[in-house]
Amino acid sequence: MKKLALSLMAVVGLMSSSALADIDYGLEVGIRSQSGDVDSGASTSSQMGFQFGATAHFPLSGPLHLRTGLLYTQRPLTVDGPPENKVTMNYLDIPVALMYKFEEYAGVFAGVSLGMNLDKNADIGNVTGVKSPLVPLLIGASFKFAPDFGIALYYESASGEVADGLKDYRAVGANLQITFD
Repeated sequence: MKKLALSLMAVVGLMSSSALADIDYGLEVGIRSQSGDVDSGASTSSQMGFQFGATAHFPLSGPLHLRTGLLYTQRPLTVDGPPENKVTMNYLDIPVALMYKFEEYAGVFAGVSLGMNLDKNADIGNVTGVKSPLVPLLIGASFKFAPDFGIALYYESASGEVADGLKDYRAVGANLQITFD
């Protein structure tokens, strides 16, 4: 984790002052549909969660940008069948993705999101063995529909164990963006 933070700081530090003037900052708030699997063979139900925070796009070379930020992310899931148990884990995410901007108002991105667990709870019992950091893969697209407003659509996949008995989390989401260019 320290290496990732140092690498990110090095990339930002190596950019010229003219490139820093081209940074796109923004605030994001949105919803996501979270699903996952359980080891016990029980079925699960998708749940809606929220995501909000700040993002930035740093120009690297031509249309290639580094997309990063700091986002609060809810990752809820309901384990069905008697008794029903809603499990919620909340994370502080740092997305690190390469973004290809087709135009100033549109781009696609792919990378990972480094998620640090902030809290966990369940209606029944305790959530144990929570993986932190969680490193889901992230792909998405970002579009502006007005000079300072846009939307980011994304898919996230955390393969493998997320907590004891919980695995293979997936989410699709849409975030409203307010940008400060």
